[in-house]
Formats: sequence, C-alpha cells, structure tokens
Amino acid sequence: MRAMTLSGLLMLALANSANATCDGQEQLGQVEYPKNSSYFSSSVSNQLNDVSQQAQQKGEGYLMLEFNLRPIIGNKSLQQYNMWLASRRVERVKEYLTKSQLTSPIITRINTASATEQRQVDIVWCSLPAEPESDAEATTKVAMVE
Repeated sequence: MRAMTLSGLLMLALANSANATCDGQEQLGQVEYPKNSSYFSSSVSNQLNDVSQQAQQKGEGYLMLEFNLRPIIGNKSLQQYNMWLASRRVERVKEYLTKSQLTSPIITRINTASATEQRQVDIVWCSLPAEPESDAEATTKVAMVE
C-alpha cells in the first residue's frame, strides 16, 4: 500500500513538475537564514527535529520545502547567485530532515516570482487526498453491513 502511495506521489510530481499542489496544507515551520548564507543556526536544528517528529505522526502525506525568490531584472549574475543560494538553502534543510530518519517524501519548490525579498525556507505538511474505494471494497462493506 505504501509503495502504491509513493509511486502515485511520484507520478503526481512528474506530471505536475512545473506546479506542485498541496492539499490540506499545514505550516510546520520556517528556517531563517542570515544574508548571503546557506547555513542555519544550531537552534534551528531543534526546530527541524520537532518538524521531523510531527511529520512522522501525520500519516499519509509529504513535506514541501518552499523558498520564495524575488526576480532581479537586468543582472544575470546576481540572478544566478540568488538561485544557487536558494537551492543550497532548501537542500540543507532537506539533507538535515533526511538524516533525521524522516520517512515521508520531501518535495522542494523555489518560486521565482515573489513580490518581496525573503530569506527563509517554509516547511509545509501536505496531506494526501483520501483514495477512493474500489467497487470491490464498497461491495464488501455493504455485504458486511447487511
């Protein structure tokens, strides 16, 4: 069952790679970064440990790590640097959570058209929609009730 859920999640991610959606989202935290840095403070490690524990208790779903990046017009090297830094920040959070034995899938997203400058990675829990019952399961339940 878990393999089916993970494969379905991968198919969803591949089919909608340009726009990941998040049903039933719940904000679990934010990781703040100093300017021009991809390293978070040691106090954030405790926060990420809590996020990992919360995610383990949530059931079916996945974590989305999201970073909002403001576009810079006319300075290609600065755009490239900011994209690299955003990717590095998201990857550091992902690496930490993966090493903490988090078993839930982690999807990352960098929004490149944010209206404001931000230096944090948002950590969001996304619940998977309930799977519809097959006809055989529904018939079995009806037969058991009668």
